Amino acid sequence: MATSRWIVVGNVDLPGLAHLAERHEVGDLTVYRAGVSGSWPSHPPVACDVRTMSLVAAPPPAPAPAAGEPPRIRIDEDGVTVSASVLNEDPVHVAVNRARGGFAYFTDPLLAPLILPALGLPVEVRDDPPAVAGDETLLRHVHRVPFGAVQETRRHRDGWTTRTTMPDDPLRHLRRPTRADGQAAGRAQLEALRGEIRRIAAGRPAAGFATLLSGGIDSGSVTMLAAAEGLPVTPYSAGTPWGDEFDDAAELCDHLGLPLTRIDLSEERILAAIPQAVRGLCVTTPEVVEVALTATALYGGTEIAAGEVVLTGYGSDLINAGLYRPFRGPDELIDQTLDSVHQTRFTNELSSRLPLAYGREVHHPFWRWPVMRVALDTAPSAKVHGGREKHHLRLAMSEHVPHQIAWRRKTAVHHGGGLQAGVAKLLTADAPGVDREAVYRACFRELVAAAADGRPDGWDPLRLYERAVAAARR
Repeated sequence: MATSRWIVVGNVDLPGLAHLAERHEVGDLTVYRAGVSGSWPSHPPVACDVRTMSLVAAPPPAPAPAAGEPPRIRIDEDGVTVSASVLNEDPVHVAVNRARGGFAYFTDPLLAPLILPALGLPVEVRDDPPAVAGDETLLRHVHRVPFGAVQETRRHRDGWTTRTTMPDDPLRHLRRPTRADGQAAGRAQLEALRGEIRRIAAGRPAAGFATLLSGGIDSGSVTMLAAAEGLPVTPYSAGTPWGDEFDDAAELCDHLGLPLTRIDLSEERILAAIPQAVRGLCVTTPEVVEVALTATALYGGTEIAAGEVVLTGYGSDLINAGLYRPFRGPDELIDQTLDSVHQTRFTNELSSRLPLAYGREVHHPFWRWPVMRVALDTAPSAKVHGGREKHHLRLAMSEHVPHQIAWRRKTAVHHGGGLQAGVAKLLTADAPGVDREAVYRACFRELVAAAADGRPDGWDPLRLYERAVAAARR
């Protein structure tokens, strides 16, 4: 069962959280934490790494987070400072009642039904989607701290004041890529990827590793490099009732001398993953939810051994033009790529919240800044050549794996195994004439209702899905 890990910092008492969390007082602030690792210090400041949900040594205040730094919450006796990451994968949320002077920062937006009433604010789910590429959420009165921002709320003699510092966006400086040689660019990216896998492994000398392997080059390159580093790695491939990529995944495993673990996901397990994915993402965009379904089902299963560190290929499509649309010139593809990266700042699709709720340690090596920097510095002519996406990576991978593996046709993660089409059929059968987002939005409303009853976790996913379908059909 998933159990979310979170921290809340506010200047009002939040009795709705009392049965869920440890409570601490720091000056005029009240802190609630659940599942946050580390010992509470004897005196402030207190700092929480939001990505890992762990207490860490409080760093000195900085004007802006560097690219790649995790988001942090720093709590002092006279205030709280939130440093959002540059890409805001793990956002911190804030709710404020200016008339009353009350506020709360919190990492899990589905705690809002237990927080907003104490602030004198209503709990309202939006009927329409929030603004695209904005800091609004599905809940009115709940906003993300902007990407890359440092937001300080401090107590002064006349009350609480908030100051937000917005840094320069590093994506603005990546519109003139310099790596035009496809093979060299691909090699450089694989080397950066190898470096990230080494960094992850160095801090976990006794750990076993798992990869989520499809038939594609992204998870394939992560698996290949993990094996090349001598890590004890087990590749897992998931199939659905509508198809699988077992043969393609097995071809790479045979080449690497690794056994492949095949996992068959049932319709019931996939349907159960829908509310669980919506719970972890707190968005209802169909593409985003459906991309997360396979991983959600696997995180909640027993096939991947507890304690195995999971490595994925997620993020590669976004930085390597894996899902590009027709373009008329290099600048258009650059815009597409940077926009796809920018959009993730508002979708939570690379957040650690969902895997942490299942006790999983998951890393997306492609989504680390050293790898991203190489990818975003690669010219469009190297990324797309002869109608093939990720041409540069395929050239580089051809030096390590057979040609047919490196140049296999691209299949999106939610298309592999026929998952998206299969889910669409299931939803059509359960809720005829209702679009998918309406079902996902109904799931979110049911989750809000469960949280308002004091159960942000611990509900039955299939029953919640059934209630959501019934509501969506009305």
